[in-house]
Amino acid sequence: PAENVSYGAIDQKIDPALPLSPPIHIDHEIINHGHPYSDAVVDTILAENKTGRRVSYWSLMKDNENFRWYLMSYLVTHAGEWFTYVACISAIEQIHSSNNTTSRTSISILVSLRLLPNALFTSIGGVLADLHDRRSIMLLLDLLGALVALLFLLAYHWRSITALYVATALQMTVAAIYEPSRSSIVSMLVLDEDSLKTAITISELAWSLMTSVGSSMGGFSAEYLGISTCFYIDSVSYFISALFIWKISGKYVVASESDSTATRNNDNEGKSCFSFSRFTRMTNEGLAYLRSKPWGPFVFFKFSAALIYGAGDVLNVSFSERGNKFNASDHTMEGSSQRLGMLFSFVGIGCFLGPMIVDHFTHMDQVKSLERACLGSFLLMAFGCYGLSQVESFLWVCVFTSVRSAGSSIVWVQSSLLLQKFSSGGMLGRVVSVDYALATLSEAFSAMCGGILQDDVGLTAEQVSFLMALVALGTMTIWAVYLVVVRV
Repeated sequence: PAENVSYGAIDQKIDPALPLSPPIHIDHEIINHGHPYSDAVVDTILAENKTGRRVSYWSLMKDNENFRWYLMSYLVTHAGEWFTYVACISAIEQIHSSNNTTSRTSISILVSLRLLPNALFTSIGGVLADLHDRRSIMLLLDLLGALVALLFLLAYHWRSITALYVATALQMTVAAIYEPSRSSIVSMLVLDEDSLKTAITISELAWSLMTSVGSSMGGFSAEYLGISTCFYIDSVSYFISALFIWKISGKYVVASESDSTATRNNDNEGKSCFSFSRFTRMTNEGLAYLRSKPWGPFVFFKFSAALIYGAGDVLNVSFSERGNKFNASDHTMEGSSQRLGMLFSFVGIGCFLGPMIVDHFTHMDQVKSLERACLGSFLLMAFGCYGLSQVESFLWVCVFTSVRSAGSSIVWVQSSLLLQKFSSGGMLGRVVSVDYALATLSEAFSAMCGGILQDDVGLTAEQVSFLMALVALGTMTIWAVYLVVVRV
């Protein structure tokens, strides 16, 4: 399509004499890659694509065994992370409560430490994802994550908020290196763009499901089973995830042998599998690649959205601790950990429903539909934040939290689809790392601002929510101008 060509197509050489057709990621140059489908299923899927029919969620999960193992790994790991996240917040509140103090800044620091390692170390993960087998990287980092998760037990035993911060930073460093391989392997598990769209949407729905279920279970576990139990569960979840990744067949390498040979010759280390010079060179290549593409600014979609939803976790803590100010009929549970888990559940519900609804109105071969979905997501976030600034009932806080989360989830999925669509396979790991680093840096900044505005400036959670609504409207206006005026 013409709009695809305006963005440089898919980094493939196209013969002008031949009709354009949806690319099937042939540029990945997979070395010894075990095909995710059986021969019988391949013919079926291609036939469906030729008739223009969508690849359904069920058919992809039923027919693609490797994607099923990937999805189960993702579900388990994310559920475990929510147990630790809710437990850390509860532990910090518990420590402050024993000292008769409260601090939103302490929660903001925790949120920031969960995000900043992504901005600092995701680029390393991006280079590794483009150099080595992505499945092997995920397997090794899952095992390392299981060991790191045990450090939370020591931190809680010492009743040290600083130790909790250190354990969080280490865990998120591992996650930051892991993320580019996790994100970029998806396009190698499927056959074509329609399957890729379905796979990414399923992954986001899985994230949403675990946000809802994992956070609720984490809240109940922290309240009734104890905070230490949550940390044990997180550690075990990494081992289970590693088992699922191990079950994925084939190798997932994107670097061609000639490229690997050239890279080795350019490095003084010769046989070194990873060096600082190689990392610097490949990172610079990735940045230059993004600057050279007309779709490069799309890496700022998540960055813009994170300025809005980044303060959400800090606001959720504030709302959860004010149960006595809500109408008695709106909740029956006691304890802020339970209410926090409930709020995070509604975050998951919104993140689940948003992409599912929008999926019916977007198409991979219609770039403008993806762009419009991203633009509309900012309006949803603005509406959700404005609603949070106006209501007092805990039930309505949950509802508008869900609306805000639906918007953030939509822009996350649709912007990921745009990047996956246009990026070459050999650069995808680095493109994803830049995209993710910018988003988490922005989210950390927003989270810190959310805490400081409440602790030092004296704003209420409602007033901060109103500011976030204004930010959402401002960013939506900027993107509308870019998409309608600048890009055209």
